[in-house]
Amino acid sequence: MKTEMVIGDRRMLRLKIEVLVLMKCHEQPDPNNKQHFVAFVDRGKTAKFKFLVMGLVWKSLEDIRRDILGHNYSRSTVVQCSIQTLIAVRDLHGIGYLHRKVLVLWDIKPQNYAAGLGEHQSTIYMLDFGIARKYTIGETKELKLPRAKVSFLGTVRFASRACHKQIEQGRKDDLESWIFMVFELFDDAYGLPWKRADRTKVVPLKEKFFKNQSAISKKQTFLSIITNVFSVPRCYKVVPADFKRIVEYIDGMKFADEPDYVSVFSTCYDLPETSARSVKEFKGPFLWYLAGIGIAKNYEGSGLRVRYIRRQVP
Repeated sequence: MKTEMVIGDRRMLRLKIEVLVLMKCHEQPDPNNKQHFVAFVDRGKTAKFKFLVMGLVWKSLEDIRRDILGHNYSRSTVVQCSIQTLIAVRDLHGIGYLHRKVLVLWDIKPQNYAAGLGEHQSTIYMLDFGIARKYTIGETKELKLPRAKVSFLGTVRFASRACHKQIEQGRKDDLESWIFMVFELFDDAYGLPWKRADRTKVVPLKEKFFKNQSAISKKQTFLSIITNVFSVPRCYKVVPADFKRIVEYIDGMKFADEPDYVSVFSTCYDLPETSARSVKEFKGPFLWYLAGIGIAKNYEGSGLRVRYIRRQVP
C-alpha cells in the first residue's frame, strides 16, 4: 500500500498520477498488455491521507542481485529480464506515458523492477508510476510539442544523454535508459563505464558508449581497427555481441520516432542465451528463488540448467 498526505507540495504529490496510470494500464482489453503491471486493488482518502492498495511483489532486481545472489546474474537470466522489462516499457508507451519525468528523481533502473510472488514468480513488474509523464495529447496518438528546456534531477548512471543536456525526452530516451540498465544487469562492475566516474565525465563516456560500438561495426583500416579494439569500452566484452545492434538502433532514433520493439525483441530472442533454452525452461521460474532458500545458490551464473522447478514463495 502507498500513502500520501492530502496537503503538501504539489510538485511532490504523485499518488494521483500513479492511480491514474495504473488504472489505465489495467483498462487495456488485451491481458498481455498489462501482465507486467502490479494489480490494482483499491484507492481511497481519509481526512489526512490518500492511499493506493496494489498487489504484492517480491524484491527488486537490484536487491535480488545484491542480497540473494551476491554476484552477477547469468547471461540467460539477464536476457529474460531484458525482454520482460522492455515489454513493460512498450506497454506503458502504448497508453501514452513515458516512465520518466525529469523534474523529479527517477530513471529506468533495476530498483524499479521487481519479481512477482507465488504463481507469478517468473514475472517481472514495473514499479512507481507516480512520476510518469504523458507524451501524447489527450486520448490521441499525437505527440506533445517538445519543451525548449527541461531541468535535470535524475539518477546520473541511467539518465539518457538528452536528460543530461536538458533536452525534451521521448520514447527513445526510455529505451536509452533501458539499455543502460540491461548492460549493468550483465555486469555490476563493468557493465557501465561511467558508473564510478566523476560526473563531469559521464556524458562523454555515454557518447563513447554509442560511438565505439558503431565504429567497430563498419569497415576500417587495420590501424583504425587496432585503435578501436583498445578504445572500446570493456562493457562490450561482457555482454552478448548482438546487443551492439540494439545500441546502434537506439542511437539512431529521433525524438518523435516510435520504437521498433519487434526488432529489439527479435534480437533478444535470437541470442544463444535464449534460443538454446527450451520454451518451457525459458518461461519457467527464475533460479534466484532457489538461491533465496539456499538450495542451489551456486546454480545462478554457473551455466547449469535446472528444469521443471516449482516453488511457491510465501
